Amino acid sequence: MNEPILRIEDLVVHYETRTGVAEAVNNVSLEILPGETLGLVGETGAGKTTIALTIMGLLPQPGGHVIQGKITLDGEEITRYMTNNRRQSNKNDKYFRKIRGNKVGMIFQDPMSALNPVYTVGEQIAEVIRLHNKVSRAEANKKAVDMMELVGIPGERFKNYPHEFSGGMKQRIVIAMALACSPRLLIADEPTTALDVTIQAQVLELMRGLRKEFNTAMLMITHDLGVVADICDKCAVIYAGQIVEYGTLEHVFNNPKHPYTLALFAALPSLDTEVERLQAIEGLMSDPMDLPEYCSFYDRCNHRCDACKNCDPALTEVEPGHFVRCLRISSEEEEK
Repeated sequence: MNEPILRIEDLVVHYETRTGVAEAVNNVSLEILPGETLGLVGETGAGKTTIALTIMGLLPQPGGHVIQGKITLDGEEITRYMTNNRRQSNKNDKYFRKIRGNKVGMIFQDPMSALNPVYTVGEQIAEVIRLHNKVSRAEANKKAVDMMELVGIPGERFKNYPHEFSGGMKQRIVIAMALACSPRLLIADEPTTALDVTIQAQVLELMRGLRKEFNTAMLMITHDLGVVADICDKCAVIYAGQIVEYGTLEHVFNNPKHPYTLALFAALPSLDTEVERLQAIEGLMSDPMDLPEYCSFYDRCNHRCDACKNCDPALTEVEPGHFVRCLRISSEEEEK
């Protein structure tokens, strides 16, 4: 049986600020197998990007802290390199520089901010290759050209600068950089957010093909359920730093259980029914600096009851591989 490329167990991440502590990630657990894609879905501020930055060792410093939990990447626990001990900081930085781009690559949300405007795109791809492989500059440049052509950009544009490319082409360059050293895990942080639907479809098709070719595990971070349906094998719905529903694509899309997941699907337009106005989820997500001790979705939930305000529900397995964090669902399972 395949061992997971990524396993996260009970991860808690806080941001310490002058005005208080923001509880960004709260007891998150998930795993991704080789060649598998997990979609991490949730609204802005839910903690999706914080999970990605933690895996990459890129939490903002000072301020970002892993409070508890364990992250295992390709069989190695990497959380032991996330201590805030100043004596260990150089050693920790050296370790993460070694695995970034090699074991794990990341496609950032804004390709323009991920690319250096004063270097050609070819130089930036070649730099990743030379950093992790003992090759000459000429060999690295050749591999960079091959990667550009692999993502659909002519190799003769090696010496072009980022501003000479369109948004979709810049995103392709970022994908080429992330895959240049064939990482075991690829993290895609909303890679299609700023793209029109035609380019979005092309980028998703490209990522699907590259995942199959390299057998790369992928963590797809998005707020677009359509993207999840198109490319993912599993789905984790996250709210206020907690995973509230987790399972295969069939579990979450065909049999959603958590009130937040149901509300997300209800907010989607449908070709089958005509409505004057789409349903919206009333209210705002809980403030991470002042999270309630009970269910974080309580104030916005249409299915809440008095018991929901007495405890913070745990993840319950409602069917094999399908987990839901809801007191109502837990009670129904106990009755069975």
